[in-house]
Amino acid sequence: MEQPAAPPPLPAEAEQARIDALRRYRILDSLPEQAYDDIVALARQVCGTPQAVMTFIDEERQWFKAAEGIEGEETERRIAFCDIAIRRPDQVMVVEDASRHPLFKDYPQVTGPDHLRFYAGAPMVAPGGHALGTVCVVDVEPRKLLPEQENALRALARLAVQLLELRRGHLDSQRQLAERELFTRDLLRYQQQLERANTELAAEASTDALTGLLNRTGLEKVQQAQSLVPDTPYTVAVLDIDYFKRINDTHGHAAGDEVLRLLGEEIARAVRGGDIAVRYGGEEFLVIMPGTPLAGARTVVERIRAEFAARNELPMPVTLSAGLATGLAGRDDPEAIFQRADQALYQAKRRGRNRVQAAED
Repeated sequence: MEQPAAPPPLPAEAEQARIDALRRYRILDSLPEQAYDDIVALARQVCGTPQAVMTFIDEERQWFKAAEGIEGEETERRIAFCDIAIRRPDQVMVVEDASRHPLFKDYPQVTGPDHLRFYAGAPMVAPGGHALGTVCVVDVEPRKLLPEQENALRALARLAVQLLELRRGHLDSQRQLAERELFTRDLLRYQQQLERANTELAAEASTDALTGLLNRTGLEKVQQAQSLVPDTPYTVAVLDIDYFKRINDTHGHAAGDEVLRLLGEEIARAVRGGDIAVRYGGEEFLVIMPGTPLAGARTVVERIRAEFAARNELPMPVTLSAGLATGLAGRDDPEAIFQRADQALYQAKRRGRNRVQAAED
């Protein structure tokens, strides 16, 4: 059934809770994943439309995790059909002919060359009732949605949430393991044991083959030998390549790998002997700087950001965003420090990317 009127936006407190729930999944600006592509392909086939997309709605934009028949990777939230759909988490929003709809008829997707007419979106509702985005289908011709197609769209949205939950659990377990490995025992013997660990980490099995930085095996060896002197400052930096998906889409995965290799090279060149640099996963990197307060760490990461962007070998202009957080060894919870650095990275991307943001700013 077509819905003629839009419900009001969520109250500010409820909207902030929804955004917080979305951030916990760490899905925004992530690389393509086959499972999500499959959901979109199924939605398009079941509904018989030329276009389908999985969207997530943050404060200012609608971002596409997976799409078929639709160009680009995001739009402004204010012109997103899905922004209206998530206001009724328990319903599939159906617009049979947007050109005749009192709310959507003047949207640029309708009046412009996209010629959007039909839309149906099933909200992806997380545990707790927060609508994160939608699985939706689109057509350039007016049409209706059959009851069995609506039920299938709901099922695919539920499946997407199940995948998000599994993904979040996997990322959380990886992060917790890394923290246990990074912040280890034997605090008083840090310098001597770290030198021994560096020798072992030269082995191929301890490094990421693409960037030359530590990998999971390397972290396990650091766990046996690395420690932090109590009551000394340390800084955690989380670095992420801006719009990395565009590089793979435009120039291919080989070019994407070259960009990752160049960033690994810049990080390795910038860090000091006692620092720990890790390719955390995908286009995300982690640098632990023991004995380094925030100001010194910012200088190091700013140098990485500027020199990486200036590399002539990059296949296209590429920038880097980073988040920093600092704490005292033995006093501050490593999990909390990592989360603060990760949130600072998110703020850097919100504020335009290509910048270093500290949690303390």
